[in-house]
Amino acid sequence: MTVEFPAPADVLSFPNAYGAVLGLAERIENVEARGASGQVVAVRKLAPGEFQISEKFHQTSYELNLSEPIPPAQGAHVSGLNRERGLLMLADLLPRSIKGSGAFSAVLIQLELPAGWSAASNAEKRTSLTYFTEEPDKTVFLIGPQLQEKSEHIGARNFSVVLSGNWPIADKDVLKIAGKIAQEYSKLTGFELKRNAVLMLVPFPDDAPPTRWTAETRGNAVVLLLGSRGKAKQVKSRLGLVLAHEVFHLWVPNSLNLEGDYDWFFEGFTVYQALRMDLRLRLISFNDYLDTIARVYDSYLSSPDRDNLSLINASERRWTTSSSVVYDKAMLVAFLYDLQLRAGSACKTSSDDLYVQLFQRVTTRQADANETIIGILNEQVGQQSFARQYIEGVGIINLESVLSPYGITVTRTSSGTKLSTDHADKEQKKLLNCLARK
Repeated sequence: MTVEFPAPADVLSFPNAYGAVLGLAERIENVEARGASGQVVAVRKLAPGEFQISEKFHQTSYELNLSEPIPPAQGAHVSGLNRERGLLMLADLLPRSIKGSGAFSAVLIQLELPAGWSAASNAEKRTSLTYFTEEPDKTVFLIGPQLQEKSEHIGARNFSVVLSGNWPIADKDVLKIAGKIAQEYSKLTGFELKRNAVLMLVPFPDDAPPTRWTAETRGNAVVLLLGSRGKAKQVKSRLGLVLAHEVFHLWVPNSLNLEGDYDWFFEGFTVYQALRMDLRLRLISFNDYLDTIARVYDSYLSSPDRDNLSLINASERRWTTSSSVVYDKAMLVAFLYDLQLRAGSACKTSSDDLYVQLFQRVTTRQADANETIIGILNEQVGQQSFARQYIEGVGIINLESVLSPYGITVTRTSSGTKLSTDHADKEQKKLLNCLARK
């Protein structure tokens, strides 16, 4: 790779970690630097990814050793390249932005690809192999032979899907599923995306079934590695379930101007909202919905940190010890919040209304995430105790006692928790019908 800096620099630094993935800078090899006149400048390696340059330089070139296969579960999060395709994330390929006049506020990318290969990206396409972006840390490229691409308009924006590899379903099938989910989230939030969006669909390694997958939504791009070995119906079903979560990230958090650690909301609450979307689109039954809640409850109970950290504190430590709390406990809190709203309003309000309020307030001005979201939660539920107990505090979730007033019976068995509605009375059934249908 060759990189030209917008201003002279004397330090070269590459990211060594992304999320839970470590050692990225060890892939950087054969680093060279050149001064303003094109002269070679001495480079000294201080540590993996850290280089001291003997004088100011304008250009650097280096090689990235992407031959070592990355763990399949990390395939949507960091750059990887093989003979079939490549997923390239500028966040781990470029030197870290330098504060001040040397910062990478905009990047022009010129690709050189093998014969027969093409590229797709969420960056602005200038020519067939030239792209421009003002958000390099969020820019993704999918490269490979015979990429399949299809798009449609959702509101005023374009939604594209790009497929690499062999699939039992067509690109139009993928677009239909993803497009429907995107349309539903536009309705749910009352907010239309301000940028074009793209879904990059790549087979999960080793000829895996569709139950194996990994994904990340970065900026306006959804990157999904999904097992392609299976019948079309199986792949479509799993695709819908996964995209109900990942596509929502185009809205939350990627379209919100919020700052701070609020992973409990944009991951945990999103898991619940995606489950609601699965139910709304009839991708699952109400019994499937209850079974999912039960499995998450069992996972929550098995977490050693569940009673030690608030959701806010767990979000700050997500990449170290508390990811299960961020996902599991936060999803259960979202479920209880939804139930409480529906029960208190005769089903006139639900957790959906939280997102409408959120997008009305914070898409144009920056705001503190936890303060803003908790403020809306308190307004809707009419009290502060819920957030104090379950989000700001370390309140324990006991579904056996909490769900009983709603007509949901919780049974602990040797194979795990079971939720049922067999003993609900007439009034409770009204609430449960609302929960199942709206």
